[in-house]
Amino acid sequence: MVFIGIFGIKSSDEKLRDVDFECTGCLSNKVELFTFRKVFHFFFLPIITLKKKHSIVCNSCKSEYELKEEKMEEVLLKGKVRYEDVSKIIKEF
Repeated sequence: MVFIGIFGIKSSDEKLRDVDFECTGCLSNKVELFTFRKVFHFFFLPIITLKKKHSIVCNSCKSEYELKEEKMEEVLLKGKVRYEDVSKIIKEF
């Protein structure tokens, strides 16, 4: 968390669930779904979310893939991610 006087920006990540996805880096199926947020705070109270993205992270090789926002409801319900649901590869090992 970075605060300047009474203002600040806090970064946070929240694990939502384990999902099925074959990692292109190591071919493992053990992948976790996360939500990453940056929130503007005023007197330690959250005011507005500046940035929010959903990513899956491989447990084995730590490759990270960003998901399309319009596919998130389907991914949360089914627990499966297809290659078409990935908007970009953030890190791949």
